[in-house]
Amino acid sequence: MKCFLKNKYWLASICFVLWTCYGCMPEPDYPDVPAIEFVDLTRVPSSTNNRLDSVYITLAFKDGDGDLGLATEDSLPPFQRLESPTKPNLFYNNFFLNIQRLEKGTFRTLDFGDPFVTLNGRFPRLNTLNKPTALEGTLRYQFALIYGAFGSPVRKGDTLRFEVQIADQKLNKSNIILTDTTIVGQK
Repeated sequence: MKCFLKNKYWLASICFVLWTCYGCMPEPDYPDVPAIEFVDLTRVPSSTNNRLDSVYITLAFKDGDGDLGLATEDSLPPFQRLESPTKPNLFYNNFFLNIQRLEKGTFRTLDFGDPFVTLNGRFPRLNTLNKPTALEGTLRYQFALIYGAFGSPVRKGDTLRFEVQIADQKLNKSNIILTDTTIVGQK
C-alpha cells in the first residue's frame, strides 16, 4: 500500500510539473498579417454530371491576432456585398481564388468576363475566444468547377492550378500561394 501511495504522489507530482510547464508556455508570436501555405489539392469528378468537378483546396494558416473569418452578420462596410451598383466589394469575401490554365507551357489566369462571377468565398470566424489570440491550423475550401457549359472558360482536359489568398477582418491580405496542378474532367 505504501508503494502505491508513493507512486500515486510521484505521478501527481509529474502531472503538476507538466501542467505547469505547458500551461505557462507563451503564446506563439506570429505576425498579425495572416500567412498561408499550400497543403493539398483534391479534385473529384461528379458521378452524375459530366461537366462538373468538386475541388478541395487545403491550406495551413498562421495569424498573430486571430481575426480570421467572417460571420453571416458581417455585411456592413467594409464587408458589404457591393462597392457600387456595378462593382462587387472584394472584402465581402475573405478567401480569394484565381484559376490559372496551362497554355503553351505558361500558366495564364482565366477571366470569367463578369466581375460578379468568381470562385471567391467566405470562411467563418475561427477565433471563438472573443479576444485576440494567435491562431494556427488548416482551412479546407470546396467549390464546384463547371467546365464546357454556362459560359465557363474551363474545358475538359485543361491543366489547371489555383492561386489562393485570404484576408483577415482588418483587411490584411496574406501571401499568395499556388496549388499543385490538376486535369479537368479526368476520372
